[in-house]
Amino acid sequence: MTQSSRAPRFIMAALIALPFLTACSGGTSGHTQASAPPDLNGVWSAPFTPDISKPLGHQPPFTPYAADLFKKEDEIDDPLTQCLPIGPARGIQAGLMPFQIVQTPTTLAILFENQRTFRIINTDGRIHPKDLDQTWFGDSIGHWEGDTLIVDTVGLNDRTWLDTAGHQHSDQLHLVERFQKIDNDNIKWTVTFEDPKFYTEPWSVTLPIKRQNTEIMSYSCEENEKDRVHLKRTNTKK
Repeated sequence: MTQSSRAPRFIMAALIALPFLTACSGGTSGHTQASAPPDLNGVWSAPFTPDISKPLGHQPPFTPYAADLFKKEDEIDDPLTQCLPIGPARGIQAGLMPFQIVQTPTTLAILFENQRTFRIINTDGRIHPKDLDQTWFGDSIGHWEGDTLIVDTVGLNDRTWLDTAGHQHSDQLHLVERFQKIDNDNIKWTVTFEDPKFYTEPWSVTLPIKRQNTEIMSYSCEENEKDRVHLKRTNTKK
């Protein structure tokens, strides 16, 4: 076969292979860039949920220790009556006190109107530190799965409640939250509680979160407030 007869065949083979080679090398043809995550910026609010077991439909799977403690708790013992921070999950379901999400490519901050506190969720690919100080809001890391932000939180202290009804937790609490962007004005929030000291197995609840046409306001509860002494016990648990 002569040089001139081989040339057209070589050119044809190269043209056939070009799209495949371009895709493998990360060129324009065949290359799909990851889409940007949904925008969660704005002021949001979930329904006020004083008893987190209501969406569950029954009491969570208490350990004997937690079941006994729950029967004894009263609203007067609520950490919020002592002006203590609300905690991450209860802060979402505070109802009339909304929260603002401020989102960047590497960090998502939740600014709570309640106590004017805040929570930081790192979305830069880091992992939880090995040695964590236990704090009111713990250490939160997040990643995106399509339209859903998955948030993993550990390192919480045991000084917050999950709701007004008195569902508590230990410092072994592990939270996994899913913030699914439904549309511009709606998020589906699912939170899973895992705490072997208080609950025999993980349990989850789902609440709707809706965009609010407002701004978060200043709210302050002072440690030296005078109202708590007037509260009376109202425990009606059987």
